[in-house]
Amino acid sequence: MELSASLGEEPVTSLDRYLGQVSRHLMGLSPKLRGDVLMELRSHILSQSEAEGAGVDAVIDKMGSPKDTARSYVQLYGYGIGMTTLVAVVSAVVAFLSLPFSLGPSTILGRPEVANTTLILLILFLIIVGAKMGGRTGLVAGGLASVVRFGALGIAYVQEVPSLVTEPVAILAFGVTTVALAFVGYLAAPRQTPAPE
Repeated sequence: MELSASLGEEPVTSLDRYLGQVSRHLMGLSPKLRGDVLMELRSHILSQSEAEGAGVDAVIDKMGSPKDTARSYVQLYGYGIGMTTLVAVVSAVVAFLSLPFSLGPSTILGRPEVANTTLILLILFLIIVGAKMGGRTGLVAGGLASVVRFGALGIAYVQEVPSLVTEPVAILAFGVTTVALAFVGYLAAPRQTPAPE
């Protein structure tokens, strides 16, 4: 008999352990959504066990690792607002650093080698965000990065920034790259089928 059962509580089952492990991998989701996912998953496992005439452990084995199960739900629902906001702010800061012009008296910002390096880092960051955190979070982060870059371009035009290149090809390249940023994180997200019902 387990200690919890001797204290008058229900013993911890393999289903409870599995759901606890899944829950730890869902920490980026909002508490309400995490609770909903765990209730849905519990219901699914119990109904599959009944329908197949198999034990709960057999159904859990078919589900895969708790980490993989949690990842499929994160891909389906995306992370909570706090985590998404943090990632979006980081992408906005890096997007500002990736500008090929300086909005102030900076000696480093706006230099082509700095702008190109930070643009590559931003693209890699958005790919990782999309792959690890899902398409929605990647889309929000990339979208904010695009808004920052276009906003800064507008400010540079209004302020008539001397380091601003006004050649049509350069402006077109800036625009295409900036629009593409909005979708990089979304496109990098793995395409998975929704969790079983």
